[in-house]
Amino acid sequence: MKKCIISFADKEILAKMEELGFECIEVVKSACVSGPISAHSDVLYQKLNNSVIIASACQRGNFGYLAASGYTVIECENLKPGYTTESLLNFIINNEYIIYNPKTALNVNRDLKRIEVKQGYTKCSTVCVNSGAYITDDESIYKILTENKIDCLKIEKGDIRLDGYNYGFIGGASVKLNDKEILFFGDIKNKKDKASVVNFLNKYGMKAIFIENKKMTDIGSALIL
Repeated sequence: MKKCIISFADKEILAKMEELGFECIEVVKSACVSGPISAHSDVLYQKLNNSVIIASACQRGNFGYLAASGYTVIECENLKPGYTTESLLNFIINNEYIIYNPKTALNVNRDLKRIEVKQGYTKCSTVCVNSGAYITDDESIYKILTENKIDCLKIEKGDIRLDGYNYGFIGGASVKLNDKEILFFGDIKNKKDKASVVNFLNKYGMKAIFIENKKMTDIGSALIL
């Protein structure tokens, strides 16, 4: 069975993941980040590759599960509530480059091209389609990726629910399930944006799955194992 670590806060999203065949393990709710994102996997974990995961020390309850799933866990003890100390693990990494804010992200020792952005919550703000294609609701990320000749679709910001804040982020309101599908945690209200997302994913041979009749909700994505 496919596995993931995910917040259990939204039962509808949890049920959808289980319907799609995932064994879901709960994020350990923690005071090492701000309350509204205390169970968000995208700030508490960073998957470097298919064998290594950086995880906040507050997630030790899941370390055994990660090890049993074949991962080496690098423990991060430095997360603290508030910007910039809770965004250490909120960067994008693939086999070509790292997209990150050097003022807020953990410096990982990898021989990769580094693309610097202003947004500290880089991963939260971005859907990774593949190593050369992204969807974002952040203007500054869109600008930098486009300047680096990386294919990027920008959608409208603000119509995503995140309890405790005025709005959430598209990266936290979605998860790449595999090389063929991305699940969005709700439905994109803006019909033009929704059509653009579907077409953008189609271009890369991917399918967009929406939870119909649900407001897009940011629960911190999910860590797919």
